[in-house]
Amino acid sequence: MKLKAAQLSNHLKRQGLSPIYLLTGDEPLQMMECADILRSFARQQGFNERVVLSVESKYDWENLEEQADSFSLFANKRLLEIRLGAHSPGTDGTKALIAYSDKPPPDAILLITTDKLDTKKQKTKWFKILSERSVLIQIWPLNVSELPGWITQRMRQSGLQASPEAINIIAERAEGHLLACTQEIEKLHLLYGKGQIDTAQVLDAVVDSARFDVFNWVDTVLTGDVPRFVRQLQGLQAEGVEVIVVAWALNKEIRNLCYMTYTLQSGQSIAQILKTYRIWARRQNAISRAIKRYSKPQRWRQFLRDTVQIDRMIKGLESGNPWDELQQLSLQIAGVKLFS
Repeated sequence: MKLKAAQLSNHLKRQGLSPIYLLTGDEPLQMMECADILRSFARQQGFNERVVLSVESKYDWENLEEQADSFSLFANKRLLEIRLGAHSPGTDGTKALIAYSDKPPPDAILLITTDKLDTKKQKTKWFKILSERSVLIQIWPLNVSELPGWITQRMRQSGLQASPEAINIIAERAEGHLLACTQEIEKLHLLYGKGQIDTAQVLDAVVDSARFDVFNWVDTVLTGDVPRFVRQLQGLQAEGVEVIVVAWALNKEIRNLCYMTYTLQSGQSIAQILKTYRIWARRQNAISRAIKRYSKPQRWRQFLRDTVQIDRMIKGLESGNPWDELQQLSLQIAGVKLFS
């Protein structure tokens, strides 16, 4: 069974506990809070003992078998947690997890937490079987459009209200970092107590703690949101992200758009191209807008040549500031006309 993180509380109240839960994602706050909801509900149901198994390299999976075999009629109810993190179970782990799921102990709940699993990892034997035999909760980062609503709800829980402008400031300054966003809301509550928070108070109290993802920046460039992607690029530079990584991500997307626009000239529609190139739903708007802005492959080939020049700057083969050149190139991709 698949659930969204927001559905877990109501699901537990209606359906009770299931033997196995698989929690995966790369957004720390939602992962932490989702696991806390499950732990709290399990304690209420008498699962007072908690055993944590942290998987490292060369992990001995017999530990799971020993924990499963240790249950008896007189044992305490236990919550077993297997923390995979970025590790794969491997052959031994796959056998152990499948064996456990074949016959889960009656007085145990198993919670498996793992980092975000890409498409390749979701095709592995252990994931396929466990996802069918467990409650699967996949955590996704919030979209920019979802963040103001999330902040409004979070503030309401703390007894705070704020204008849309104040909420947008919080969203902008804590974008991509929900834990920092939560901390800023708690800070506002401590400083001003319950009630209405105005823009001046937010500007005075909330620090700029945004965390940006390189690929999210690329999508913002393709969408054409100039103020946001300029700020994202500055954030990446300030955080010490290697410029070669940023340039590589943009080069990769431009190269893909060269292929897509060639396909467009062959008569396929944008919708067909998105399907052919397996563009997932959350990126389709950004890709579509980029193709509509520049529908001819010649333009994307020129952008590709620009990335080659930036690469030469990064390697010291040509003079210039690659960060400045990346900003100028991204402005052009977004449709901004620059002076010569």
